[in-house]
Amino acid sequence: MSIGEEEAHLGDLVDQLEDEAMALDGGGDASGVHLLFRTVHNLKSLSAFLGQKELTASFHHLEDGLDRVRRGKEPWTAEWSDAVFRSIDLARKATGRETGPEEHARVAAPEPVKAKTSWGMPLTEAQADILSGAVLDGLGIYRIEKLFKVGLSREDFETMPVMEDVAEQGRLIGVHPPWEVYDQGPPEQVVKILFASPSTAEELGRIFFDPMIEIQAPNPAPPFGEPVDAIRCLIIEDDATASTLLGHIVKKHGSCMVAGTAREGYGQFLKAWERSEPYHIVFLDLHLPDLSGLAILSALRRFESDRHVARNRRCMVIISTASDSLEDIKASLVLDADGYLVKPVSAESVAEKIALIRETWIREA
Repeated sequence: MSIGEEEAHLGDLVDQLEDEAMALDGGGDASGVHLLFRTVHNLKSLSAFLGQKELTASFHHLEDGLDRVRRGKEPWTAEWSDAVFRSIDLARKATGRETGPEEHARVAAPEPVKAKTSWGMPLTEAQADILSGAVLDGLGIYRIEKLFKVGLSREDFETMPVMEDVAEQGRLIGVHPPWEVYDQGPPEQVVKILFASPSTAEELGRIFFDPMIEIQAPNPAPPFGEPVDAIRCLIIEDDATASTLLGHIVKKHGSCMVAGTAREGYGQFLKAWERSEPYHIVFLDLHLPDLSGLAILSALRRFESDRHVARNRRCMVIISTASDSLEDIKASLVLDADGYLVKPVSAESVAEKIALIRETWIREA
């Protein structure tokens, strides 16, 4: 391509940039920043090829700014809108294709906007449930935005490499637009991928190279890395005499909460996690009025597994029951109980378990 043809192409790209900027300036989807970024990048490269140093510097500065906007580090503001149009005016002068006032009526730039606090895309009821669960679990919420051309099959769309990375790093919440809408959409459009992960934005930045926006950082890990002085204990026991006796023993070592049913106990377990103060030890009766203690044991371990809690940092679950059945003992151990005590429970046996907790966490601190 000759120099004259490159200059003509530069003028065409400037026209394209102006159309994209006016669409965004007039209230278009902010994902249009991705289109601006690509066009500005092409203009920077082409102006450098043509030896337009001032123009190259202008587009280089603009490219850096638009990259920060598309990655969620800065909001799209009137100042950035003005910067785009200043670069357009500079390019018009450089190419001798200045636009007269009668040719384009510029849409007024919007007022500066605050950074968004929403999820940045519509969610179905099912997706909202997944999101709520991720937030309660303390996971970070992230959104990746990719510029796509129409033409991908459903299978290719749903098995993009980025989807595999998301699955490895956390849990997918939703994709917008879905394939059916994308397939009938404009030739180029931004696809947003919302997901949750226990990893930080810095850690994910080493894996994802597409623009990724951190919407909510993951909650700090529970304070299990420090030596344990006061043990947090949960007793799930329907026998008032047994729970009172056990509570009296445990309170010498820390705080204690008593729940009389399986459902109440599981609810207290979840609430402790929500306030980042999970229990260190749970004493669990096998025969409760609403559910089997084994069902609750299974639920506790599944909860910790879903959150990738290290084995030496999960709560210690001690079965405390009147049953000395070999089948009950085996079933408890299969579900990862940490001990099995037959009532009446002695103060010495409880002290041994608590000493084991302190030893483990002090050693690992």
